[in-house]
Amino acid sequence: MPNELADSTSPYLRAHADNPVDWRMWTKETLAEAARRDVPLLISIGYSTCHWCHVMAHESFEDEAVATLMNDRFVPVKIDREELPDIDAYYMNALQAMTGQGGWPMTIFATPSGSPFYAGTYFPPAPRGNLPAFTQVLSAVSATWTDRRDEVNQMTSRMDRGLAETADAVTSALPAEATAESLTPDELDSAAAALLDSYDPAWGGFGGAPKFPPMMNVLQLLAAFVRLGGTASAGEGPDSVSASSETDSAASASGGGDGEHPIDRVRAEGRLGWLGADGHLTGELVLDCLIAVRSTLARIASGGMRDQVRGGIARYSVDRQWFVPHFEKMLYDNALYLRAVVAWAKVERALDPASKWLALAEREIADTANFLISDLSTDDGFIAALDADSLNSAGDSEEGAAYVFTPEEFAEAGQAGLLGLVDSPAGGELSGQVVAAVRIIDWLGMEDVPFDAEHPAPWDIEATRRQREVLEHLRARRSQPARDEKIITEWNSLAVTALAEAALYSGAGAESDGGADSAGRAESTGGAITGNAGSADSARWAETAVRFWTAMDERIKRAGATAGSAEPAESMEQAGSAVIDVRRSFTGGVAGPGQGGLADWAQTITAGITVRQLSGGVASVRVGDLVDLAATMLDLFTSERGDGVLEAVDSLGDGIIDVKSADPVDNTVPSGRSAAAEAVLLLAELGVDAATPGGPEPGATPGAAESSGEAAALDTGRLLEVRDRLLGVYRALAGQTPRGCGHALWQAERALSPVRVATGDEALRTIAARHPAVTLLTASTGVPGPDGREVEVPAGTAIVCRGTSCSLPVGTNAELVGLLDR
Repeated sequence: MPNELADSTSPYLRAHADNPVDWRMWTKETLAEAARRDVPLLISIGYSTCHWCHVMAHESFEDEAVATLMNDRFVPVKIDREELPDIDAYYMNALQAMTGQGGWPMTIFATPSGSPFYAGTYFPPAPRGNLPAFTQVLSAVSATWTDRRDEVNQMTSRMDRGLAETADAVTSALPAEATAESLTPDELDSAAAALLDSYDPAWGGFGGAPKFPPMMNVLQLLAAFVRLGGTASAGEGPDSVSASSETDSAASASGGGDGEHPIDRVRAEGRLGWLGADGHLTGELVLDCLIAVRSTLARIASGGMRDQVRGGIARYSVDRQWFVPHFEKMLYDNALYLRAVVAWAKVERALDPASKWLALAEREIADTANFLISDLSTDDGFIAALDADSLNSAGDSEEGAAYVFTPEEFAEAGQAGLLGLVDSPAGGELSGQVVAAVRIIDWLGMEDVPFDAEHPAPWDIEATRRQREVLEHLRARRSQPARDEKIITEWNSLAVTALAEAALYSGAGAESDGGADSAGRAESTGGAITGNAGSADSARWAETAVRFWTAMDERIKRAGATAGSAEPAESMEQAGSAVIDVRRSFTGGVAGPGQGGLADWAQTITAGITVRQLSGGVASVRVGDLVDLAATMLDLFTSERGDGVLEAVDSLGDGIIDVKSADPVDNTVPSGRSAAAEAVLLLAELGVDAATPGGPEPGATPGAAESSGEAAALDTGRLLEVRDRLLGVYRALAGQTPRGCGHALWQAERALSPVRVATGDEALRTIAARHPAVTLLTASTGVPGPDGREVEVPAGTAIVCRGTSCSLPVGTNAELVGLLDR
């Protein structure tokens, strides 16, 4: 049979459509063909921006002789790991069990039923080092299948049992009492301290090379810093509000045993402005959280992994210094980076709104948000990735060819600006050098270098702007990296959330931020977003977030309408008269082969809640729809274990092999479990009780459409219970492997004292949107009055709720800041 990949929705698979290999897609019919022919499956799993996937394709899959061997003795199957992450995870577990390591391309040999019996990654066309030639592997596996079938059957039986046990090993080992409640402040302190044990004081980040951007851990440390009173300390002005008794207690616990908060002491000593520039920790937890965040983000922002010309970050740094990247750019990395720098900017604004650190954070917000729209978007969503490779001047595919410069090429941009070339042994095989901005670190640590309107940040000077323009012009003349234009629901939702948060922080839609507020805090003079000139881009961020959310919501509804006309499937559930069917991915509006997993559903809900906080988002996102999504999600993906533990599976299985993994670890993206915890945390704060049938939507005008019946069962109390039980599982991981549960620990930090601000006043909204303690903004109280209509927030005021306790309305910036700083 001919190669069938031309009909795939995956750009990665379609790139193999011209191979002489008779590639099949992952279907029941494919497995049936292998059973009919009595040959093994040869499953090749990769993704579009995988460098070695391209290498193996060129060396082996384009070779006629190799293809003949594959076609004669196997049924070859090509899988895009991003479209079918559950299948990828299943076979990755098998690969790691067999070899002790993993990676892509993944090469799996399996029985016609899908049970793996041999696995590897990249195989060269000829023996190289410890690696056999791919043809040698093909011949040996085929001979084993033909001559030693009993051994194959024994191997697959052991693997099937082992993989089934691995799927729920973590949650099955936990007693019910350990998972009933979320983590305590002491446990979160211990987790932060354990994380800091692996911090790199010289270059930021955690561990050694290669270094991946640890954005979920950064968010965890920022939340811990806020909880420990770092942003609520006194000394910012005559109208500032002193820390509460809780903050005094936190100060004592974090090293300020004499009652003086460590931040107050550092401020009084004049060290706050450059704290963290040298990266060294102090031994005081609250200070060390800030230092690790500042050092890590500043090193990333000034290094070569960060694209200094167009914005955005690459997948990871090959070296410890963040100098030389692996050049692929993934949507999820940039979405998480944007979320992290927005949270960082809020903390720095609270500490000193005229600081260099805030200016750097706002530069990263602006450049990353604009990069998402300019380089990682289509008309109706964010694409998956940009390739690491592109054609060099000789017409050969080369990693980093679009990004590196020779000294002669860079000379056209001049040496007077901030940017320069970095030299690292890790870049020895590149055809040029990587552009970085390492002098940012020196600038941050120089107390005697002024920073004000007359002394701008080094990236805002004319010489640096010219460097960027020249380098961008040079890059535009080169062959550009390929774009993987799949819209992956989970990643697209992450990016929509991040862009909406950036727009909220920047004050998009606000008529005025009041200038210097009456709490005595002056506006930043050097920030890229909230300085006196404002941001011309923030309205575009808000508009894009709303538009992409609306497109995603329409895709879900179209998929549900299609599913409703077919036989019911396990992934679908009736919500009123509609079917909810979240798909994993779409290409050109066509749904990919994978059903949405827990992370897809959860990130969709979080994106909707975040977009709804924008001025233009309320009309686009109905609370009842979000409740329906959440109710269906919890019904499909969670279940009660016999002893009361709340289990959560990542996927529903595809009817081909029984794959329902339950991995709670936050890896490159938040796990399904921790993503669900954020979704239900935010939904609980939104006040879903007001969305019950017969009641109006929170913030909606009278006569708004009613929610479905699911809302009544999913009230705030139930959501809070689910939130804590989802997070309780991480009690076993927090102290031992905090790097593997950063997103979960961030949600546990937020769950301790969620802060909701209800106001319709734009100036007060802007103050709240920039405050690091705020969990959710809303224009409504969510409280039904005696006549069934919602009790409105009095005009010109704001109400602050912490958990179940709400303040009286306040009407000035100073009063609002005072409530938020407590």
